[in-house]
Amino acid sequence: MATLAVCGCQVKEINEITNETKNEPEAKVFTAIIEDNNTETKTSLDDEGNVLWKQGDQVSIFAGSTINEQYQVTDESDGKTAAALNRVTSPGFVAGTDIDNNIAYYPYTATAGIAKSGSGYVISDITLPATQTYAEGSFSNGAFPMTAVTSGANDYNLKFRNVLGGLKLQLTGTARIASVSITGNRDEILCGAAEVTVANGVVPSINLKDASAKTVTLVCGTGVQLNAETATAFIIALPAMTMEGGFTVTVTDNDGVQMEIKTTKPQTITRSNLLKMPTVTYEATSYSGHQYVDLGLPSGLKWATCNVGANSPEEYGDYFAWGETEPYYSSLDPLTWKDGKTAGYIWVSYQWCNGSSNTLTKYNTNSEYGPVVDNKIILDIEDDAARANWGGSWRMPTYQDWTELREKCTWTWTTQNGVNGRLVTGPNGKHIFLPAAGYRDAGGPYLEGSYGRCWSSSLDTDNPSDAWGVDFLSDGVFRGSDGRCYGHSVRPVTE
Repeated sequence: MATLAVCGCQVKEINEITNETKNEPEAKVFTAIIEDNNTETKTSLDDEGNVLWKQGDQVSIFAGSTINEQYQVTDESDGKTAAALNRVTSPGFVAGTDIDNNIAYYPYTATAGIAKSGSGYVISDITLPATQTYAEGSFSNGAFPMTAVTSGANDYNLKFRNVLGGLKLQLTGTARIASVSITGNRDEILCGAAEVTVANGVVPSINLKDASAKTVTLVCGTGVQLNAETATAFIIALPAMTMEGGFTVTVTDNDGVQMEIKTTKPQTITRSNLLKMPTVTYEATSYSGHQYVDLGLPSGLKWATCNVGANSPEEYGDYFAWGETEPYYSSLDPLTWKDGKTAGYIWVSYQWCNGSSNTLTKYNTNSEYGPVVDNKIILDIEDDAARANWGGSWRMPTYQDWTELREKCTWTWTTQNGVNGRLVTGPNGKHIFLPAAGYRDAGGPYLEGSYGRCWSSSLDTDNPSDAWGVDFLSDGVFRGSDGRCYGHSVRPVTE
């Protein structure tokens, strides 16, 4: 085996390694140097911030030639700042072109090639992974590439320089974290196909080529348990850049709920350094892709921040007949009926009757309203518009849920981003906004901006052609019962 000596945080000459393969020319012996003792990069870190090599680390070396040779850390070098590397296999005869320098790239990449470019070189066909793997107190093995370029073909001192920087997120809490993702707010490219330009005595630069590679995710295996008192670090390797619009970090726990941490100020990732975020207490704020707020209610119920069909709290969203899971019109054009329908939100089109309010076929407690009396007073989950459209454990609030919201919260008529509605503030001071979206029947829309109504999942048992909800105007908030065929908003909740 040809052997290579690699040292970590300090310069260390390795002279005792010799070539023991009689049928090959004498192997070149390299000394490798990490550029900065305080740099939190490379394969792993110890408690004192020293860079350590790990068993299985591999390096590509272009030893005065364009031939990509594969070397691996020996078992004995695991966890040390200086490591010996053995060439994994003899390349045999490969038609390579001589180059003026010895160049190394960590981690080993079988597809990597090299070409002369001015006074330096371009290492091509490498990939920054979109998925990295959590390592306690450190970063994903192989996620932080390094390069080294000697002064000439006879110079065997490899001074490694880091190609990337990174982000260090610090979390406290009680949840078990499944993953952490980061996306630039202006769709910056963060991973994918790349090439690195290198030269002796010059810091490397990277060119990212995949315009669709905009999110990097750190996966945490079976989950990383947070501590309520001591912060846990999550480190993600990223290319050096300034994200002018800031970035968004999405933390997902093992239950599938999420917390979004967002900054809109410019944030700079510096090569060979970590951008350390302040410690944040993990408190889930979204689930199944939709944001929610914990208002501090006695029930612990979480309320969604927007209506079904809306992308923001101020958007009206879709209108649903009670017990139906699709609106009757196109979301893109509220005045155009879907699927060729000419009318909706009237009894002749309502799913759970035979054309009138006294021919109910489901959810009926009184034979005067139809021949089918099933005494169902809460929507079956398959008829719940929140669950059907958002999935997970989202559902429509019950009558009791709305009663708690009315009685335990402060409701303030206000205008938010130009939209009238009610700001609902919980016991803990957090709030949601309910837009005055009006309602629909076969015509409409009606009373947009002055009236809002959201369905509950509860039937009005005294009048089963109606169902309960909440009504809100500028002069009050009321429990309300209305005909099941009419179109009203749906605001989901989840436990």
